[in-house]
Amino acid sequence: MQSPGSAQWQAELSDVFYLILRQMRFPLLLVLGVYTFCTTGLALIPGTDPVTGDPSAPLSVFDAFYVVSYTATTIGFGEVPHPYNVMQRMWMTATIYISVAAWSYSLVNVLALLQDKGFQNAVRIARFTRNIHQIREPFYIVCGIGETGRMVCHGLDHLGLRFVAIELDPIRLQELRMDEFAVDPPTVQADAKDPLLLKQAGLINPNCKGVVALTDDDPTNQAIAVNVRLLAPRVPVLARIRDIETETHIGVFGGDLVINPFEQFAESLASAVTSPQRYRLRSLITGLPGRPIVAIEPPPRGHWIMCGYGRFGHRMVEELRAVGMSLSVIDERHFGEPGVDIKGSGTRSEDLKAAGIGHAVGLVAGNASDPKNLSIAVTARALKHDLYVVVRQNQLTNTPLIEAFDENLLMVPSQIVAREFLARITTPLLNRFLRLIPQHNEAECAQLYAQLSQLDPGRHPELWDLAISEQRAPALAEMVSAGGRFTVGHLRADPLDRGWRLPMKVLLVRRANKNIQLPSDDFVLKAGDRVLLAGAPQAKRRLDLTLRDTAILNYVVSGRRPDGGSLWRWLTRKHPPEIVPLPDADALESANLRSEDESPGK
Repeated sequence: MQSPGSAQWQAELSDVFYLILRQMRFPLLLVLGVYTFCTTGLALIPGTDPVTGDPSAPLSVFDAFYVVSYTATTIGFGEVPHPYNVMQRMWMTATIYISVAAWSYSLVNVLALLQDKGFQNAVRIARFTRNIHQIREPFYIVCGIGETGRMVCHGLDHLGLRFVAIELDPIRLQELRMDEFAVDPPTVQADAKDPLLLKQAGLINPNCKGVVALTDDDPTNQAIAVNVRLLAPRVPVLARIRDIETETHIGVFGGDLVINPFEQFAESLASAVTSPQRYRLRSLITGLPGRPIVAIEPPPRGHWIMCGYGRFGHRMVEELRAVGMSLSVIDERHFGEPGVDIKGSGTRSEDLKAAGIGHAVGLVAGNASDPKNLSIAVTARALKHDLYVVVRQNQLTNTPLIEAFDENLLMVPSQIVAREFLARITTPLLNRFLRLIPQHNEAECAQLYAQLSQLDPGRHPELWDLAISEQRAPALAEMVSAGGRFTVGHLRADPLDRGWRLPMKVLLVRRANKNIQLPSDDFVLKAGDRVLLAGAPQAKRRLDLTLRDTAILNYVVSGRRPDGGSLWRWLTRKHPPEIVPLPDADALESANLRSEDESPGK
């Protein structure tokens, strides 16, 4: 039985062959007819014996075809097998002109076919489909290769995941092709909302694990989400939108994950005002792993100035007013609409003074132009040096300019979306844990932040999912299935020395339909559990040893070093090791206070 991808690839090749036959049908028939006519005529004309001058038998059909072939291709081997008579030479003269004309006509049609846009597109799609058919591992379809799309592509490549790129702009696609990836991704220049194209891109391929809609047009992203939901309901959709009405439509009918960067940032800023510790915790666990932790100054309460009242400005005003902030809104284009107080751009000191900058505590420069936002920020700081300034950055190419200004908080829509999408792709349980964070008070969030920030000191910890299954944790799944007892404490034990704790913390255990947050070391794990962990990169690598190697797993549980050969370990694999309690947790915490240089295996 053919796979859907194989059938799709063969269909695209059929389209290419159809276009070739349609364009070249008459030229091929013409060449065939000329060859047949010239060969038949030469085979019927009697020859002349070069010695006696008497008539001789005509050339055989094969010899006539051989002579016509090298004559028509202008190679010219001479008159074989013996000199021709006048009639044969007259026929060969006619053959030369007729065959050359037929070949010339055919070659002109070949060149026209190669330059035909429809044929070029068919060949490109067939090559694209063939490359996708050759992918034998999980991959994602990325629709739209702007700044955010390129960040997502590089993030997927960094995580060792394959992807397929669809982009309508040839310049963006060329820039992506010039980037360096571990494996060259299949790319195509086309409209991503075309349902047929999505199927050609591997949507119905069993290895397709998700579609990321990142085009610059909200209706296009909505169409992509709807098409995916209808063609492949099993495939999750991650869509970026900027308009709240489009977000509602996608959320109801299409998208599994819909991100509005304006709304998300506005909610985060408001959360930073009301719950700064909760905001710090969320920022820590959603940051890019390994990146330095940047100290975040919580926004102050008081009077704020909002420059720009577009979609981002609307969301900021709604969220800040919802938490009790007073605001003055400056906008020239939307002046006269409800909510806009001052007509202006905010780049002039008169506009900012009219908005009450003298008693303001914060300002948001939220226009779609980076130079304009920087001009507003610089003017505001000149009027009040201790003002809390939030700057919206629209283009990553303006990063050097943004870095030259010492803003308190930076809003980069492309980074917000890329970071969120990559986090959801690599750690599906993260979204569930983020929704549970509001259940914790400020003190609990501060305590958890302190613990997580020390896992990889000074850097954002790495988060990953673990499924206790034969595929992800074969040794552990086998032991648990045999009746063994394995706890969170065992999961955190160093496989090189079980008296040490790995720099790692279990954030969430998903068991059936239940969520167990921050389980203790005594919590017993079972087959089928899904675990969300945070920790340092080396902790993830060492944990993998415990999960996959039966001998190391037995040492972590029993405290006995592996003995016996491979045969003995295989014979005893169904017998769970004797459980030996781990050292006291307080002793382990004290051990972790020792310097990193003393760590075993360092």
